[in-house]
Order: sequence, then structure tokens, then C-alpha cells
Amino acid sequence: MVGSLILDIIYPDSNICLNCGKVYLFSEIRCLCDSCLSRIKLSEYYCSICGRELESDKDLCSFCQEYSFRFDLARSVGIFAGLLKKLLLRFKYEHSLKITYPLVKLLALSLENYYHFENIDHLIPVPIHNNRMLQRGFNQAYLITKGLSTETGIPLSRDVKKVKDNPPLFKYAYNKRRDLLKNSFLIEDNLFSGQTILLIDDIFTTGATADEISHQLKKVGGADRVLVLTIATACTY
Repeated sequence: MVGSLILDIIYPDSNICLNCGKVYLFSEIRCLCDSCLSRIKLSEYYCSICGRELESDKDLCSFCQEYSFRFDLARSVGIFAGLLKKLLLRFKYEHSLKITYPLVKLLALSLENYYHFENIDHLIPVPIHNNRMLQRGFNQAYLITKGLSTETGIPLSRDVKKVKDNPPLFKYAYNKRRDLLKNSFLIEDNLFSGQTILLIDDIFTTGATADEISHQLKKVGGADRVLVLTIATACTY
């Protein structure tokens, strides 16, 4: 009974748009009407490595020209602006769990678009520290990863642990973020030996968190490739 109630909350059946509140007859993605879906800002130009939005048809963003990321590729559904930004803020800070469903559907479409040629062994959500979990009550990355695993059949692993309770990173520049994140994640030796891992998070900003986890997945966990997929990415201009 409780389990079915939770599923009803996260995967609602009603044809009411979670953004505008209007009733619709048909939509490409349930819970968002086509009018609202059309307001998601997709990247026309994006960095060939990290996937961040670019101003013009260039190959690499300024970050990837200066730094070498340890993940192999990162991509996002769209840009952290407009509707995607609104949905993610409601999801993350207002605990609007019904938004999980359309976010998972958008992720699944982007996975097929960007990574259809990859043989992915495990999906891994970016973990949060237990203290943050107690404060927030849930890990948004885990919820969307769990939904994506159900949608695609790719196994989910929760074997990456956050063991260092870092301060909020939004006020720090990239180099400081990298320093703060060192030794923050625990992975069992060779647990992912030779595997291709898809790391899932809600927002890609500087890429410091994805970079550090990817480093540990390869160095300690033995992963061969680490790919990143997020709901939204930052602009570089």
C-alpha cells in the first residue's frame, strides 16, 4: 500500500501539467504539456568534452581549454535556464517529487541521443554526505538515477559514498572546489574493473564534482570509461 502510494506521487497518471497547471489531451512527456516542453532551452552549440553551452560553433569551452577533466564525456538535457531551472529548483528545494517523472523521461531521451553507442555497465548517482541527507531528506541525483535505471534496465550502483562533508561549493571557483573535493568519495578497490560507468547528477556547473568522482572511479574502482549525464548544464558566456 505504502509503496504504491509513493509510486503514484512520483509517477502520476493525471494529464495536468506540473508547470502551468493546465489540463492537456496529449504530450510527448507525461506531466508536462507540449507548450511548456517547447520552453526547454536546448544547446545549439556545446563543448565537445563537457557539453556546456557555447556562444558559437567552437569545439571546446574555456574550461576544457584550460583543464583536463578525468571523465571521458559529459552531456546534459539542456541549459540551466527557463523551464529546466524552474523545475530543478522546485524538485531540489521544494521537495516536489512529482517532477521526478518528466526529468527521468528527459534524461532517457538524452541518454539515447548522446550515448546510444556506449555499452554502459552501471548508472551511479552523485552521492551526498549523510549530514546533507538528514537535512534535505532525499538525494535528488539518486531519485532520477533510480528512475532512469527502471526506464532503461541499466543496473544502478550506490557503491560510491560521500565521506567528507564539504561546505556548499557554489561560492567557490573551480580550483578551490577541486581542492575541497579531494578525498571526499569512497570506492571499493577494482569494484568497477573494466566497466563503463554513467554518472548522473542534476546540474553540471564547473564539473569539479564529476571530475573527482570520475578520477576515483578509474584510479580506485578500476573503471575503463566514465560518462556524465545531467539534467542541466551551465552556460560558458
